[in-house]
Amino acid sequence: MKEIYRYLIITIIAIPALSFVGGLMTSENTYAATEKKGSSAIFYGRLFVQYDNSDNSTSNNKKISNLRDDEGMGRVGVKGKNTIGNGYAVNYKVEYAIDISDGWATSNSTNCNSDANAKSPCNSFVLKQGWVGLLTPFGQFKFGSLESPYKYLAKHDIFHDTISQARDTRMISQGSMAHSSYWRESMLYELKSGNFRFAAIYGVGENSNTSTTNKDTGIGIEYKNLFLPGLSIVYARNTDDSHSSGQDYNEKVTLTKDFKLQSGDKIKIWYMHEDIGVDSKMFTGSGNDGEANWYGIRYKTGPMEFQYSYAETDAKQGPTYDRDGYNIGMYYKLSKTSRVYLAHSKSDAGSGDGVNHNIESTLIGLRHDF
Repeated sequence: MKEIYRYLIITIIAIPALSFVGGLMTSENTYAATEKKGSSAIFYGRLFVQYDNSDNSTSNNKKISNLRDDEGMGRVGVKGKNTIGNGYAVNYKVEYAIDISDGWATSNSTNCNSDANAKSPCNSFVLKQGWVGLLTPFGQFKFGSLESPYKYLAKHDIFHDTISQARDTRMISQGSMAHSSYWRESMLYELKSGNFRFAAIYGVGENSNTSTTNKDTGIGIEYKNLFLPGLSIVYARNTDDSHSSGQDYNEKVTLTKDFKLQSGDKIKIWYMHEDIGVDSKMFTGSGNDGEANWYGIRYKTGPMEFQYSYAETDAKQGPTYDRDGYNIGMYYKLSKTSRVYLAHSKSDAGSGDGVNHNIESTLIGLRHDF
């Protein structure tokens, strides 16, 4: 499997690189700003409320029912752009997590209601993304609190903003070097040219409260319509500079194929392979190393979209620490900005794993964007 994985990496680096050279000579970079000067600002948000019955942790198999938005997946933010001219513009985004149900924009595993057990931070607003950038004819630069390319490239799960998402049920990696968290005090460069997209991130914070990504590096490469219309490939890798033993990086390759039927319905299928070395929650042995394969399909017809995905993991320490699971669900659009959704997910720990147990979650919710 690893040999095929290496060949895929070579392919996605070589083919886009050749196309990119031609693309620069024939097409304008999509990040180049228009010549019309002026400023714009947009206030936006995303509100969730959902009822779910879920395992509170992987160590006790205790199910808890809640009416909440766990982990503050609700958002409020402002974003905008100031066009300078000659293909340049300054842009920005500031986005905070909120939870309209319990009032605390943090995980429900944190006790914010008892003075004796309260943990910091217990805030109504918690910064997620916050950056100021520069758009140029030769790419975009961002500085601040950022998502890594590993996280935002090939994000396929329609439940990615609920507790039923694959990363929270440990079917895909979820650490800050993978599909979760944000890199503070970091800088990112991104370039688009036709079907090709390249991004690189670097952490520069040295203070004790921001040093988690200091000197860490990440890259992401995406190429759309590879060989066939609707076929896309992504390669991404994050390297943890402070990792002291074992594999110091996470790496993924994702293949996606989009289909549009004559009826107008749409189908998306994907496969993702991860080589994981830096994720303390993915595997529960003494090391964090292993691999994960994630398969998924989405079917969209009219206002409804359905999803099923399945994942299997292979822990380096042996099958005792493997975890396999699935999620299934759908949403129905009530309007352009509102939808109802329901889902069920389950993952099973290895039969001999005495540390973690199975994870299961069932939910129904309402989401509104503005």
